[in-house]
Formats: sequence, C-alpha cells, structure tokens
Amino acid sequence: MPSWFTDAFPSDAELRWVSIVSRLLAALVLGSLVSMIYSTTRRRHAAQATDLSQTLLLLAVVIAMITLAIGDSTARAFSLVGALAIVRFRSVVEDPRDTAFVILAVAVGLAVGAGFILVPLIGLPIAAVIAWAFAKETQGGPIASAPACRVALRTTPDCQTGLIEQALAAHLDRPQPRRIETVKKGTLVELVYAGRIKREGEGHALVRSLQACPGVVGVDVVFSEPGAS
Repeated sequence: MPSWFTDAFPSDAELRWVSIVSRLLAALVLGSLVSMIYSTTRRRHAAQATDLSQTLLLLAVVIAMITLAIGDSTARAFSLVGALAIVRFRSVVEDPRDTAFVILAVAVGLAVGAGFILVPLIGLPIAAVIAWAFAKETQGGPIASAPACRVALRTTPDCQTGLIEQALAAHLDRPQPRRIETVKKGTLVELVYAGRIKREGEGHALVRSLQACPGVVGVDVVFSEPGAS
C-alpha cells in the first residue's frame, strides 16, 4: 500500500485484512442464525418480523465491526461510549422477548469481533433450545392462535380508567399496560395496552366499547398477527 495511506491509518497495521474479513463473515453467518431462531420461534405480523430479523442480522455485523475497531484500547472504548451517547431511539420494544434477541445479537457480534468464536458456537444452540421451549404457552400447547394486539387510547386528563380496564378485560386476554404518556402539550393522555383478542373478529366490538367510555377521544388498535380483523 502507498505510504501516505498507511501513515493516515496506522491502526490498520494491528489487524490483517484476512482476520477482519473472517470475523465479519463469521458475524454475518452467526447473525443469520440469530435471525432465523427469532423468525421461527416468534409469530408476528410478517412485515414486523422481517424488520426485526434484518435488524438482528445487521446488529451482529455492526457490533463485530465496533469490537474490531476498539481492540484492546480503553481510550477508544470510552470514546465510543461518548459518541453513541448522543444517539436516541424512539422505537419502543414492546415484547421483552424481542429485547432478549437484540441482546443475543449484540453478544454474538461482540464475541466474534473479539475473536472468541467458541462462545457463540456453544451459546447459540443453547439459546435456540430455550427459545423453542418457551415458544409454547404455559399450558404446553402451541402458541395461541388468537391475534395479539396493541391498543392505544387518547383520553382527557380527568378520565377514569376503571371503565377502560373493564372494556379491555371484556375483549382481551390478560391486557397489560405498556405506556402512559401526555400528548398535545398535556391536554390529552395516551394509554397503551397489549394483549390477545379473546375471539376472532372482536376488533370492532373492542373499539366500540372503548369509544363508549367517558373521556376517550381516540382509539387505535393494531394487530400483530395475520388474520385479525
């Protein structure tokens, strides 16, 4: 290589390009396995599942690149933390299971980038077994066929949530609160719940019940599995 190039990037001399390519390809292959495990053990809407699967694959490669760049330098590690501290994401991961897969992809990229290939090779099969084991309901049957949904309501600040929770309980199986947030400069409150619809085709009935609650000014129901109405 020209001397001006090697002088501009002296740190590249610490790594051989064969090692860099090998580790990034390994991160790509193992990230694909993480994505495949997620896709085959998680029943979601097709578009959403594809988006997260691509993210897991990309994440493993990106983390491997970051680990290669940091190497054994503590100064570079702290510089990276400071640089990434300015990044903010507004997307909320509603399912803790999805968060676990994101962390798994990060762990794979970190291990491969650091040169510890045996860690993901041993850990991924174990993670796959766990994912498959918990891909079933507590009762031991298959994943429930009832569509999961996310319900977002906009209410007035003085709205009583008792009637809202009753309406949700009537149409959803184990509704869980996910987020409470003020919107429109504090003039409205947004409530977000998640659960599974009890009966197929009950989406419209759920919306009507919630609209009938005093103080509710808007209802948004998003189904996360195909076949929901």
